[in-house]
Amino acid sequence: MQFASTYGAGLVRSVAILFAAATLLFSLSACVTSQDARQSGLAWRAPADNRQLASLERVVVDVRPSRRDEGAVAPVNPMSTAELMSGRWKAVLVSGSRSTSAYDAAAFDLGQRLRERGVVHVATALTGGGGDFDANRAGIRQAMEWLGNEQGACLFFATGHSNIEGFHLDADRGNRTLTPSELDRLLDKHCGDRPTVAIISGCDAGVFLDSRMRQPNRILIAASAKGRDSYGARMSDRYVNFDRCLIGAIDAGAATWREAFQRALPCVQEREAWLGVRPSDPQAFFGATVADLAIPGATRFTAQMR
Repeated sequence: MQFASTYGAGLVRSVAILFAAATLLFSLSACVTSQDARQSGLAWRAPADNRQLASLERVVVDVRPSRRDEGAVAPVNPMSTAELMSGRWKAVLVSGSRSTSAYDAAAFDLGQRLRERGVVHVATALTGGGGDFDANRAGIRQAMEWLGNEQGACLFFATGHSNIEGFHLDADRGNRTLTPSELDRLLDKHCGDRPTVAIISGCDAGVFLDSRMRQPNRILIAASAKGRDSYGARMSDRYVNFDRCLIGAIDAGAATWREAFQRALPCVQEREAWLGVRPSDPQAFFGATVADLAIPGATRFTAQMR
């Protein structure tokens, strides 16, 4: 009986160790790791020291003139873009991979939050299905065209797998990589010189902060630096780590895109420190004319929270 008891206890310990190891392996897997869960998974703790909010090495503010010629639309006054009416925004939200429902969840949920904040022109392209458009090049172009080219502001959000070549679109055929130059042309065509926010969540996402993409009217946010992995962490999370932190920062009342990024940094770092992995080192670029661009509906939403 003593042998059986000892054996049983050892078996339980072995199973627990194997489960913990499997969970950690899933957590360390770059770019993926979450399974859908109905809880929001948006817990975010503000750091006790505000100095932790931003690493200026990760935040670049552009002061250069636009590459566009003198006949183009004049740059927007930064003050006029601080609080654009929510109804003047258009948003396209893309999930690029079907490997986990966390990508669809982030794109869908962020779209719902924007609608709740008064953004009327919202289109989703979800690889898992159920979106407004297919999650491929053609679907993304159709979404941008469908939303129109009226004056206002643009938001492009894409979450999934990426590498040093670009963002991977599982639903595309042939070449499935959306490159920085392709996204640059897409934003030029459908957003022009209007205030534009492009968020890429995935590994090596910093490749989208290249010189072509850095324009005075753009905010670029990347979940990781070039050469770095982005992590999913716990299997119970509804979103992968960066999406969880960014959406959590928005929900917590961030007023501007800069503030949302700065608030997301310690959240990302905390989870990666717990995992003991190499930091993903999220990156951001804020063009001179949109440095303090407000998140749609931020003022009204913050007032409701108080």
